[in-house]
Formats: sequence, structure tokens, C-alpha cells
Amino acid sequence: MSSKKSRKTLKGKSVANLGLTQKSINEEAIERYNRKFAFSFEFLDRNQGQNFEDWEKDGLLVEMLNTLRDYCGKTMQENFSDKFKIYGEFPKTSKFKKPLHVPEDAQWASLHIMGKPCLAGHVDGNIFYVVFLDKNHEFYPSKKKHT
Repeated sequence: MSSKKSRKTLKGKSVANLGLTQKSINEEAIERYNRKFAFSFEFLDRNQGQNFEDWEKDGLLVEMLNTLRDYCGKTMQENFSDKFKIYGEFPKTSKFKKPLHVPEDAQWASLHIMGKPCLAGHVDGNIFYVVFLDKNHEFYPSKKKHT
């Protein structure tokens, strides 16, 4: 989600000057939500988690790209599954620290690549912003089931 400040302006113009109402803003968010899934590395945190080189060495980079390619063929709603979850607030049990460069009202989510490795980030409409490369499932640690 966009920060409160960026919601009020769009390319330097106030929402009021653009003739936008809260209703039209909400309708646009719903329309974006129903578009095909897209992703961005704009908010990638290079100080926590791993980097692309680490994932390449572990054979995870190709898996990540294939997973993202598959997700891009569907809408955000069609992608909800056990592999893709939206949590809302930053998890209190996370071993990561909430980065300051991510909007305060971000809707946090994770997308599993295979087994433990996942991407953690936030969603805004149809866009998943990758923030952490998390090969050890530390963004949202959970107890093992059925063991």
C-alpha cells in the first residue's frame, strides 16, 4: 500500500485537483487487484536476508523466476493459496526487522518458492513488492506441522 503522503498526491498534484473521490480511488484499487499479478524489487532490503548471488549458488534463483513467471499469468485473487499469503501487519515473530524504507501501512505477504525458501514483501493492488529473499523461512517462522 502507498504511504499516507503518497495517497494524497499523484505526480505532484493533489487528489482533489485531479477530480478523484474516495470512491474512485477504491474502485481503482479493486480494478488493480483484479489485474494480472506483477512484482517489483523496488523495496528489496539488501541488508537482511540473502542476495541474488546467494540464491543463484543454492539453485534457488531459477526456481524463484519460474514461480514468479507462473504467478504473473493469474490475477492476485487467483494466486491466493498455501504458497501465497497476505498477513497484513509485519509479523511480530519475524526474525527480520521492519525496514524504514517500506511504507508504514504496507500489507505484508509471503510467497513460497519451494519448501522453506520464500519471498517476503508487501502487496499494493496487483503488485507484490519483494522486500526479503528468505531461504530459511525466517520472515514468518511457524511450527512444523505433523512432525
